[in-house]
Amino acid sequence: MSDGTFYDQLPVFDKFADITDPGRYRAVPDDWLVVVADIESSTAAIGAGRYKQVNIVGAASITSVLNAVKPHRVPFVFGGDGATLCVPSPAAAAARRALTATKLMARREFNLNLHTGVVPVRDIHATEHRLLVARYRVSRYYTQAVFSGGGLGYAEACVKDPVKGRPYRIDPGGVEPEGNFGGLECRWDDIPSPSDETVTLMVRAIHGDPSRSGAVYRRVIDQIERIYGDVEACRPVRLDVMRLARSNHKLASEVAVRTCGRGRPFRVIYWLWLKTQMAIGHVVFPRNWKFGGVDWGRYQRDAVTNTDFRKFDDVLRQILAGTRHQREQLVAFLEREFEDRELVFGLCAAPAALMTCLIFNRHGEHVHFVDGVDGGYAKAATQMKQRLAHLAIGS
Repeated sequence: MSDGTFYDQLPVFDKFADITDPGRYRAVPDDWLVVVADIESSTAAIGAGRYKQVNIVGAASITSVLNAVKPHRVPFVFGGDGATLCVPSPAAAAARRALTATKLMARREFNLNLHTGVVPVRDIHATEHRLLVARYRVSRYYTQAVFSGGGLGYAEACVKDPVKGRPYRIDPGGVEPEGNFGGLECRWDDIPSPSDETVTLMVRAIHGDPSRSGAVYRRVIDQIERIYGDVEACRPVRLDVMRLARSNHKLASEVAVRTCGRGRPFRVIYWLWLKTQMAIGHVVFPRNWKFGGVDWGRYQRDAVTNTDFRKFDDVLRQILAGTRHQREQLVAFLEREFEDRELVFGLCAAPAALMTCLIFNRHGEHVHFVDGVDGGYAKAATQMKQRLAHLAIGS
C-alpha cells in the first residue's frame, strides 16, 4: 500500500509547455481515490446570473476536502462548476464526510445540487484509461497538479451516470457530514480585463495517442503565445485592475459558506468581523502597508502570481486577457484544427474575471481560482461538448 506522500515526492517542472511531455507524469497509486464534485444544471444557474454562487460551491468542494485530509497534500483541479481531487486511502473516510457536508451546504445555502462521489483509482486502471499526474510550478509558493490519461474524465462520468455511478456516489444519509470551509474567501470585486476582454478557453485533443495529442496541445500553446504574447501580456489578473468588493451582495456567498449550519447569531458576528476586515483592507491595500503581521503589498503581488489561470487535466484550460482581434485570430486557428479533426474547443468572452480564494496563510501560501465573470468555464464546456457531438454525427 502506498503512503500519502506520493504527490509530494513528484518532481516539479517550471515550463507550462511541458504538460505535453508524457515523461513528466506518474501513475497515481491504485489504492488512492478520485474525489468528484460537480454541480448539476450549472449552465441554468449561470444563465440565471448565479455564476458567483456556482464558483464558490466548486471552490468549497476543494476547501473542505483539503481541510479534511490534512496533513496530506493532495492534487486537485478547479473546474468552475466543480472540482476533482485525488486522495490517499487513509484519508478516504474524511474526504467522504467533507463531500457530504459540502453537498448539504450547497443545497441549504444556494439551492444547488452537487453530484459527489469517490472512485477508486484501481477501478480506473482496470479500464482503458490511466490516471497520471505531474506537478507544474506556477509561482514561488504555488505548485499546481496537471493530469493526463483520461482517468479524471472517466471518474467524473462514472459519478454522474445514474447506473454506473451507484457504487461511487455519496448521498446524504449514507455518510455523516463533517465540513470545514476555513480559508475560503471571496472578497475581490469582478476583475475587469486589463485589455478589451477576458476569454475563457477550453481545448481537448480528440486522439488517444499521447504523442499526437501532445503535438496538438503544443500547437495550441504556441499559437496562444504568438497571438497574445507571453504569459504576462495576457495575464487576466493584475494589480492595477484588482479592487476589493464593497457591496454586501458580492460578499454574501462567502458568508453563506463559512456560516452554514452555525445559526443566525454566528452569521451576524461573521458579517461584522468581515465588514471590519474589509474596511481595514480598503485602507491598507492601496497603500501597501504592513498591518497585523502581514505585508499587504506582498500579499497582493502573490495573489496575482498564485492564480490558476492556465491548467491541464486532459483539457487545456486558460483565461486570457486580450483584444477582440486576438480572439478572432485564435478562433480561426482553432476552427482549422477542429475541421481537421484534431481537437474540439469552447471559448467564451466576457468583460471581466471572477476570483475565488483559498488562503492557507497570508505569507505566500494561498491559491486563487479564476473563471470568466459570467461562468466562462461552464459555457466553454458546453460549446466543446457540442463540437464533439458534431464530430460524432459527421463521422
